[in-house]
Amino acid sequence: MRKSIFTVEEVTRKKEIVNTCLKIIDEYGIKGLTVARIAKEIGFAESALYRHFKSKKEIISLILDSVHLDAKTNFKIIEKNARNSLEALRELLIYHLDFLQKYPGIFKVIYSDEIHLGESSLLEKLHTIIDSVIKIIKNIIKKGVKEKLFKIDTDITLSAIHFLGIVQTAFTYWTIKNRKISLIKIGDKLLVQFFEGIKTQF
Repeated sequence: MRKSIFTVEEVTRKKEIVNTCLKIIDEYGIKGLTVARIAKEIGFAESALYRHFKSKKEIISLILDSVHLDAKTNFKIIEKNARNSLEALRELLIYHLDFLQKYPGIFKVIYSDEIHLGESSLLEKLHTIIDSVIKIIKNIIKKGVKEKLFKIDTDITLSAIHFLGIVQTAFTYWTIKNRKISLIKIGDKLLVQFFEGIKTQF
């Protein structure tokens, strides 16, 4: 017997839908993401899901919104609890890689034709998310310069973009290696090289 989508708390329901979508995308690609497959995986009636999502665009939009909200919440915690900027950047990297390890399908969403060759509103939403992430990274690096942990002439924007590049490079290499090596260890090694370029030399 299928469970009713309406008997599940909204936040829990959305989270379950997003997690299921990312799992499906990882296994079948974004073209394999259908309302029928989502309903089958979750156990909801297909007709109930159609009441919430009229198109794949709406599903992708929910995924992006949920990932962004989760990231902002965790970024604030990291910034607040880190002892210094070095620790904050490492925790930020671990958060990114840990998330990708759990939900690798998100990469297929970010680089999908549905976003880059499809609806402009989805691309704008992705730009907003990336800009938001870069802003947080820039703030941490600026703080590191003030703490005298990073060089005074550090290019803040370029360094933030470079940091995001670590995430992409680590994930790509991990994927090529059939996910049989530690994604966190790859990221850590790349982060050490990154720090060597911007850290103050005592």
